[in-house]
Amino acid sequence: MKKGKERRVFKGVTFTAYQWRQQLYDGSWALFERIERPSVALFLPVVGKKVVMAIEEQPMFGRTPGMLGGVIEEGEKALDAAKRELLEEAGMTARKWKLIKEYRYTGRMLYTLHLFAAIDCRKVAEQKLDPGEKIEIRQVTLQKFLSMVKGMRLDDKIKLDFLEARYVPAKLKMLERMLGMRR
Repeated sequence: MKKGKERRVFKGVTFTAYQWRQQLYDGSWALFERIERPSVALFLPVVGKKVVMAIEEQPMFGRTPGMLGGVIEEGEKALDAAKRELLEEAGMTARKWKLIKEYRYTGRMLYTLHLFAAIDCRKVAEQKLDPGEKIEIRQVTLQKFLSMVKGMRLDDKIKLDFLEARYVPAKLKMLERMLGMRR
């Protein structure tokens, strides 16, 4: 392997791994690695004063509470992926969408997670789940959702933001505004 020249060493369904040699400050050389994965769109659908969440079942994880969302397909915009996933996973559309936050991961794993609010949702179709998905849709209060975040399979950065909203009144008000629940 040439010095500093990155090369792909693995290409899987979700992950692509790269390696390169890099000279260290003391003059020695070390092998470095990073992984790329497709970016993700997650969203909190709002129906009236309630949020829509998922109880998802997967063979490896059992039944767990979580958020709706999925992988952004190649060439797809984050918002378009969120709209597609809302229709597929919940059979819903939203009158209004708002980007809450983008979480960019730039360390050893590269990807972006886009978190949206899907405001004023309504059911327009039945779920069209992938063969590996079992998703039960539930409408809960925002406080109930926030109380369940600790047990969800979510990235720690998102969990922290939601937990702050649960315990810090100003953060809760900001989240409620983003979700269209407060003016």
